[in-house]
Amino acid sequence: MTDVWGALLDHLPGNWEVFKEWVYWEFLFKGLWLVIKMALAAIILSLIVGIAMAVSRLAPLRGVRWVATTYVEGFRATPLLLLLFFVFFGGGRVDMGWLLNIPFGDRLVDDAGHIDRFWAAVVALTLYNSAVVAEIMRAGILSIPKGIIEAARALGLTYIQTMREIAIPMALRRMAPGLVSQLITLFKDTSLASIIGVFELIRRGRLIYENPANSNAIEVLFVVGLMYFIPCYVLSLIAAHLEKGPETSAVRDAAIAAAGDHKVGVGA
Repeated sequence: MTDVWGALLDHLPGNWEVFKEWVYWEFLFKGLWLVIKMALAAIILSLIVGIAMAVSRLAPLRGVRWVATTYVEGFRATPLLLLLFFVFFGGGRVDMGWLLNIPFGDRLVDDAGHIDRFWAAVVALTLYNSAVVAEIMRAGILSIPKGIIEAARALGLTYIQTMREIAIPMALRRMAPGLVSQLITLFKDTSLASIIGVFELIRRGRLIYENPANSNAIEVLFVVGLMYFIPCYVLSLIAAHLEKGPETSAVRDAAIAAAGDHKVGVGA
């Protein structure tokens, strides 16, 4: 099998010699795994913070709306690269050594008590993408017919209960294609983490082609690009599938049923 793979690479134009050895593939796959972990952590945190900010922007309390609006508009208007620098270099000035005394704290900070490069990238990605997710979710909540929200309030649900039981589930279903598209952008933006020294996929690719013995930058970058393309393409297919599926009345009926069940539970 190795001979067949080597013969195939020999017929390709360019210098593909390094890719005949598994050690280089393993080196790049470790970088891809780091990218996936970074993206998953940022995606989870961005969804949690983004939904919270969307709900806060529509809250009846002016102070809550002001804080959420400041957060969203501030971080959405700040370049991601600048956020990376702020979090990494700014975090380097803050002593976080106390985190070493809690479980898994050693994964969040380095031995000097400063924020780890990986988590600095996750925080920066979360700050930027949660602001974008907040606007996507806010648009989804506002697209829900007012009658559904008013019906929930008439059943006795509070603002938070209405958001949790009805508005957020419906908005997630409606805005799923837009959310997936933003997550694709987040996955690609992890490449910027190499600038602050995260040993991810692009940085590993650079180490390979900057070796004077290789001189194959185009070939290495092509493989690295392919490793980014495949996960993003899978996510694009998911987004396209969600886009074709119109919202059915079952989603709305389920939300109303949830509100009714909640009311029964409260009454009981």
